[in-house]
Order: sequence, then structure tokens, then C-alpha cells
Amino acid sequence: MGKTFKRGSKWGISYTDPRGRQVRKMVSPYKESAERILKKIEMDIIEGKYLDIKKNEKVLFEDFAAQYVKMHVRLQLKGKRNQEYTIKQLIAEFKGRRLDQIDPIMVRQYMARRLEGARPATVNRALQTLKSMFNRAIEWGMLHKANPAAGVRNLPQNNSRCRWLTEEEQERLLTCCQPLTRIIVLIALKTGMRWGEIISLKWKQSPCSNYVDFEKNVIFIHESMTKTQRSRHIPLISVVRQALNTVERTPGNDYIFFNPQTEKPFGSFKRSFHTALKRAGIVDFRFHDLRHTFASQLVRNNVDLYTVQRLLGHTTPQMTQRYAHLGEDQMREAIEKINIQPDNLLYNLTFGNSTVLAHCSFVKTKDSQENLEVALK
Repeated sequence: MGKTFKRGSKWGISYTDPRGRQVRKMVSPYKESAERILKKIEMDIIEGKYLDIKKNEKVLFEDFAAQYVKMHVRLQLKGKRNQEYTIKQLIAEFKGRRLDQIDPIMVRQYMARRLEGARPATVNRALQTLKSMFNRAIEWGMLHKANPAAGVRNLPQNNSRCRWLTEEEQERLLTCCQPLTRIIVLIALKTGMRWGEIISLKWKQSPCSNYVDFEKNVIFIHESMTKTQRSRHIPLISVVRQALNTVERTPGNDYIFFNPQTEKPFGSFKRSFHTALKRAGIVDFRFHDLRHTFASQLVRNNVDLYTVQRLLGHTTPQMTQRYAHLGEDQMREAIEKINIQPDNLLYNLTFGNSTVLAHCSFVKTKDSQENLEVALK
């Protein structure tokens, strides 16, 4: 099953572990000791004791979750706060259970309960996080069975929602916002930036950050801070520039919008935003819909969909197509330009034994006589 080998003055062992991996390591300066160690490992594999399986089976979900956050989530460039929030919800669901106790039925039951108060997209993100956690547990030797979430499919979801505000509703909303909230809402309305892109804005350029370049009149969105992993530039228009100039700068902190107590970007301002919506009498509206409002304004002002796609940072034209119907008036005007005039008619003309389709127009000459022009088709 295994074998011993000598390298220099030491002896090593070589064997295949229960997961099919080839293991080679130096263990002793004596051949007899190496043989005893190899024999002990072979017996442990046969008896199911190898890799201290009993101890690993007692790993609680919440204990592993803490390691997952530290060793995986916090090493990522983006999405850390969202993942940590999702993991807290998963801990509340599976707390007290060992990793090996969780099965596909429990995962599906969690999704069903979560769906009662959350959208399918939110539940699907939690499922993806759970799959990743079990994959890491297997990789790190803390779970020795198949991923219980691997065979669970995502819920069907509808991402076609396209709610936007009229100009009058925009004015009402901005009027009802608190000063700092008003500036954030204004930026979203005039740039189409996502919430996470806005609150991570900095006053000046720094590595892996979004920042405002007041000299070049542009807002730079770094690829590590975007949903699509692609950087983009957004023109800094005067109304946004003026609003940003009213924000007081804090020495030692480059963030434009941050919590004074933590000196870190805001985690959320839902309470302030929902209060403003209620005062403005606007219902069924989310912060992300400000981005839809920005796109709808562009399309209704004859901006082509390719430009809209670039400003929004969409990776494919299909994502921008949801706004195409907003340009129907412009398409109607365009088609009217080639509309057949009343005095342009189609005729069947007979030449001998043949009949051809001809396009005829009556043209008035200087002598006010009508001449017939025939274009054979």
C-alpha cells in the first residue's frame, strides 16, 4: 500500500490517503521507525481513523464560518461586507450543527424559509456563499463528504424590473432628503453609479479605489470596486461637482462619505432614504432604481444604447435592452422620414406579354405640367 524511501540521512514514507492524494514526507533517521509509522498510518486508513476524522466531524458550522471569513472572505478585494452579512444569516440558521450533519434537505429548507422575506436573487446569493463555504471545508480537511449544497439549484429570478422616477418625482425626492442623503441621491440620479460605488468614492486617486478627479472633471470607478470587474470613467457634470464641493473634507480621511464614528464608508442609509421616499409620496422604489432613472433619462433624450451601456458599465448589450422601449418616440420619428408620400405609387406596367412592378412619381415641371417618371423594379 505504501513504501519507505531514503533521502540523504533520513527515511521517508510514501502512501495514498483516503482522498486519493499521494503523500510523501520525511519522518525519521531510522528505517525501522519509518516502517512503524507507515504501518500505523495504513492501519488508521483501514479503521477509518486517518486524518483524525472523528475530531473533524465535530467542527461546528459557526466555528468554521469564523475561519472562512478570516481565511477567505477578507482576502478578497470586493464584496466583503455583503458576504459577511450573508454569513451572519447562515450562522443564525445552522448554528449548533456540525458540518457533517448538514444535508441537502436542510439547505432546501433554509432557502424556503429565506424566500418568505427575501427576493430570489438574495436567496441565490446565500446559496452560492454556502456552496463556497462547504467547498473550502472539504479543501481544508474539515469535511470528508460531498458538498451538501452542490446539487441544489438556484431559484428562478426575474431581473427585468425597471422602475424609474419622472422629473417631478425626482424634484420631490431631492427636496425631502436630508443634506448628505440628498447629495448621494443626486449622484446616483446624474451618474447611474451603484450604491457601493458611491460610498467608496475618495477625494483623490489611490490604489484600487474609486475617486473624483476634479481637474479632469471625471469620476473613475476602479475594476476591483465594480460588479462586472471592469473599470469605467463617468463625466463629472457641474451639478454633481457643485454638490460634492458642499461636503466638508476631514483631514486624514480620503473617503467622501463615511461614518464619523467608525471613519469607514457607510454600510447603509436605508432609514434616511425610506423616510425621504415616504415624505415624497413615492412607493415601490429602491435605491438601485435611481440607476434605472439615470438610464431612462439618457434614452428619452436620444442617447444611443451603446453609450448608455458604457456609462452604466454593462458587460453585454442585452443588459441595456430593457431601456430600448423608452426610445419608441424617436424610432417613430425616424421611420416617418422614409414614409411613402401620397403622390408616390406602385403600378403594374405591362410591356408586351410581361408585367413588371414600377415605382412612379408625378413631378411638376417649371411649366406646371405633370410628367410621369417610371423606375423599373
